[in-house]
Amino acid sequence: MSAGSAPLGAVHQFHGVQPVLPVSDVVRAARWFSEVLGFEQDFIAGEPPTYARVKHVPPSRELGEAVYLRLWQGGPRPAVPWRGEIVIHVGHDVDGLHAAYRQRGVTVLEPPTSQPWGLREFAIREPDGHVLRFCADRADT
Repeated sequence: MSAGSAPLGAVHQFHGVQPVLPVSDVVRAARWFSEVLGFEQDFIAGEPPTYARVKHVPPSRELGEAVYLRLWQGGPRPAVPWRGEIVIHVGHDVDGLHAAYRQRGVTVLEPPTSQPWGLREFAIREPDGHVLRFCADRADT
């Protein structure tokens, strides 16, 4: 296969996705993702701040891939209809994560449920309305 016909993902080595979530207050959102959901603040940029990234990097690759979310303060806008959600895979104890988030006052949309496709998952809504679904292989729960 020539370089011109090789899949672009292989040629250019695609290796991750970092969703960008529009938020109403980037500092508040970064703090919430860190203090409530357990992410680490990676950076907050702008004066005043308008862009940030939070992350969770596992201690080793065997425990999964790093998760990065970018937060963009796009200004006040009318609410948009639901268009999708972000799915975050966790290594184990998805029920314990759900319980910890409930104790922190997170809005739970769907409680932990064992799905026929082999995952146990739950869904939450963060303060700007985005849906995040946390899941684990049933064997890892």
